[in-house]
Amino acid sequence: MVRSNHHQRLSLAPFRGITHKVFRNAFATHIGGIDLYYAPFISGTGRTRINESKLSDIIPANENKAPCVPQYIGNDPFEMVLLASVLYDIGYKEMNWNLGCPFGRIANKKRGCGLLPWPGEIDNILERFFHTSKLELSVKTRLGFRSSDEFTDVIEVLNKYPLKNIIIHPRTGVQVYGGKADPEQYLQYKKRCVHPVIYNGDIFNIAQYKKLTEILPGQNEWMLGRGALINPFLALEIKGMAPKPSAKREQLRRFHDQLWSYCLESMPEQRKRTGWMKAIWHYMSGVFADSTSIFNEIKRSGSDKSYLEAAGRAFEKEFASDKLIAAHFQRLTS
Repeated sequence: MVRSNHHQRLSLAPFRGITHKVFRNAFATHIGGIDLYYAPFISGTGRTRINESKLSDIIPANENKAPCVPQYIGNDPFEMVLLASVLYDIGYKEMNWNLGCPFGRIANKKRGCGLLPWPGEIDNILERFFHTSKLELSVKTRLGFRSSDEFTDVIEVLNKYPLKNIIIHPRTGVQVYGGKADPEQYLQYKKRCVHPVIYNGDIFNIAQYKKLTEILPGQNEWMLGRGALINPFLALEIKGMAPKPSAKREQLRRFHDQLWSYCLESMPEQRKRTGWMKAIWHYMSGVFADSTSIFNEIKRSGSDKSYLEAAGRAFEKEFASDKLIAAHFQRLTS
């Protein structure tokens, strides 16, 4: 067991289509270990009037049983300021600006990491935001869109403003999730940053986490991503609070059952509800030793009955070792 690391502050990265309110609440209720959850990004809310349908995942604020930060993606300062005003009025204290999304349909429109080659535009947006908004702002970013050199100018811009923190995923956008995150480059930019900096990228098991703590001494804020979707107990393991296998199995079942209850209540189409659960199992099957066969059986299920039978069999399997979890992570990101 890893020695106690209660002082480590851990957040969960947003995953569009998976980590919406129901997932976050179920995770906080039955698993735990995460200190802060970032909601999947919001975009296109409007610059003169908010489209409330875009906010369904985060309103009303009191339905979030887990501490939650809304995330905005876009390059329109008027839209961003209006959204911040609405979030402030409904009780949020912070918003996160996504400058990290690497997917072409986003980045090619100068959103997400696609805005990083344009530090002047980032400067203009931040100037208007902080001139107008009462909401705290954090930034999630990569090292650049096409080159990590792009971040040299960006960090000088970010240093000008009173950001709450910066979350850095040390890859470029064109890498997407290929290759390896570069903690050494993260460290170099962290030294140049005046804000608290959170590390994000390739934290998929305890062995990798311990390796990163050696490279990044004194780092105590981390954002978990796919590693926590594969192994929901990763945050607890990092904090030295991992439950015994029998307790893990029961917690995982209750987590699953709350998600499935939501599916039955909110998704009348059988295909839609099993589809969402399959998206979750695409990652979560990796917490079990026989992950490939588990996911293949769940993926083949075509009805509620066959899905539940396959999921039930999965919960009886052995849990994966760190080595097997690492292999599952590599399969998903290669």
